Amino acid sequence: MVLHRIGAEVADPPGPLRGVRLTPRELEALLWAARGKSVWETAQVLGLSERTVKFHLQRACAKLNAQNKTHAVARVLARGLIQP
Repeated sequence: MVLHRIGAEVADPPGPLRGVRLTPRELEALLWAARGKSVWETAQVLGLSERTVKFHLQRACAKLNAQNKTHAVARVLARGLIQP
């Protein structure tokens, strides 16, 4: 798994997402989504409940102003915050 800028939070990605702060868990959930994993599969990998994974994905979508999980994944991939 490759996450860039690992820390308590990821700060200041370039472009229109400047100032967006994604937590490591939000990035992990997006990483597994980028790899084609379902919410259930992601929950199994991370040892979380499906509800918790959905929460992290919803928070990431809101912060990224993304319409859905796929849109959020595209935004973080385009900015190099994750590599699937």
